[in-house]
Amino acid sequence: MSICFCVNENYTQLMAQQSKPEPTLSPGKAAKILARRDYAGPAFLSGAFRPFFLGASVWAVVAIGYWLALYNGWMDTPEAITGRDWHIHEMLFGFGGAALAGFILTAVPNWTGRLPVRGWPLGGLAAIWLLGRLVMLSGQPVLMLLDVVFLFILSAVVAREIIGGRNKRNLVVVGMITLMATANLLTHLERVGLFAMDGHSWRFALAVLLTLLSLIGGRVTPSFTRNLLAKQNPALKEPAKMPAKPGGKIDKIVMLFSALSLLVWVFAPTYFGTGILLCLAGLGQLFRLSRWQGFQVMHQSIIVVLHIAYAWLGLGLFLLGTAILWDGFLVSDAIHGLTIGAIGIMIAAMMSRASFGHSGLAMRAGWALTSVYALIGLAVILRLAAGFFAPQIMVTLSGLAWIAAFIIFAATFMPLYFKPRQ
Repeated sequence: MSICFCVNENYTQLMAQQSKPEPTLSPGKAAKILARRDYAGPAFLSGAFRPFFLGASVWAVVAIGYWLALYNGWMDTPEAITGRDWHIHEMLFGFGGAALAGFILTAVPNWTGRLPVRGWPLGGLAAIWLLGRLVMLSGQPVLMLLDVVFLFILSAVVAREIIGGRNKRNLVVVGMITLMATANLLTHLERVGLFAMDGHSWRFALAVLLTLLSLIGGRVTPSFTRNLLAKQNPALKEPAKMPAKPGGKIDKIVMLFSALSLLVWVFAPTYFGTGILLCLAGLGQLFRLSRWQGFQVMHQSIIVVLHIAYAWLGLGLFLLGTAILWDGFLVSDAIHGLTIGAIGIMIAAMMSRASFGHSGLAMRAGWALTSVYALIGLAVILRLAAGFFAPQIMVTLSGLAWIAAFIIFAATFMPLYFKPRQ
């Protein structure tokens, strides 16, 4: 299965390939296609990465700021949902949902050869995501159910594009989004008491995101590393000095074993056997990472950050298994190795790469993005330290580091999102 978020696509070439309308089209349909091709709307709505990556980065600041206020008692917790449940929901489905939408909708044209979803249809989809965030802040149980709509609509839009482009092999992505949407629905039904569940829904959503990270990160990390090394030294041909190509037997075995281990964790989160499976899955992911020559790209933060994020996937799975096996380390602390370390760093890395690539700019991190990556890395270290001493102080400092990171990210890319492609 190939899931790749290509950030260096030649969009001009794609337009040239599609510049001649099919002779079998009716005049009316041809006119509509030409109108869609000759997009003249707001630059902000010309690509899904613009509204959704901006939304994800801003919500990363707002959601954690709000959570810190609840956690430290500076604000009253809404009656309809506990502060912990709100925090989990908004980081998985709010922040994670926006990043997922930006990635997928930006990648789909590369898979299908179709024009991107843009203009007011894109604006409407972004507005539905924003509505979900507002109703989750409202504290009104009935209104909160409106949050369910976004991911189901996103799944339908992606399905339409993939089926229309006859790209059936990537229908698995539609399945993944639908699973996320279903998990979101179950969190709301669990909250209002219609299902007697005990965190199964959010654990399932996290398992889906981590599986996507294993698939996507496991493809782009070695691929981008290989491209950089080949560019720096075209004479480098020895297999031992180049990253292992993704998609081999080792990759497939590790990904499948990790997905199955996470599925066991969803339904049996406290069993001794679950802990062993997760530890083995983590070691498998770290072995997979060791084959990608990360030490050769230490000087390129925009590349090495992908290796760091993937390292947190393996380490986080191992820590989660350890927390199940050993009472000296809390599961809630271990989970943040996966959410902040793996998902948070990978999202920041991929959002920055896609933003550069689809805006026609060179892939250079600079001091600002290097600071973003470093601050998220600091956030995960501080959050794990909370499991051993001064928990309230460490959690607060971790949250502040996360907020600082995404303030810098939003400030760096916001002007770019409102400018036409260069």
